[in-house]
Amino acid sequence: MLFIVLCILLLHLGVLGSLEPAGREIKLVQLLIIVGAVWSAVVGFTFQRKLSRISKPRRVGSKSTPFTRWKAGHIMRLASATSVGNWGLAMYYFHGPLWLVDTVLAVALVLLITWKPGLGPENKIANEQLRHS
Repeated sequence: MLFIVLCILLLHLGVLGSLEPAGREIKLVQLLIIVGAVWSAVVGFTFQRKLSRISKPRRVGSKSTPFTRWKAGHIMRLASATSVGNWGLAMYYFHGPLWLVDTVLAVALVLLITWKPGLGPENKIANEQLRHS
């Protein structure tokens, strides 16, 4: 989250280059960057659900447990939210409109702020056993 806030501050203070107006039109490269940012946000948050649905490891001898899948899902979520910010930075360097750069960076910031790991699978099982006893 600190990375995204730092990018926003550095962009608007002019440290990362000039803030010359880029125009309002969106070019093909900028459209591809938008697609990448949306893809990063969506995949990062659907990947975790896909991992949590797996009840048994698919390969024999796999060390996959509910906890390792839970942990991998949250790492993927954080990485995807951060990559949305990286797409915003790329948009800036490809001379995208500043309102679009700010929007992508703000979405990354919102994703990082709203992320909460919640209870791990072992804690959920323990809480359910306490409720039923």
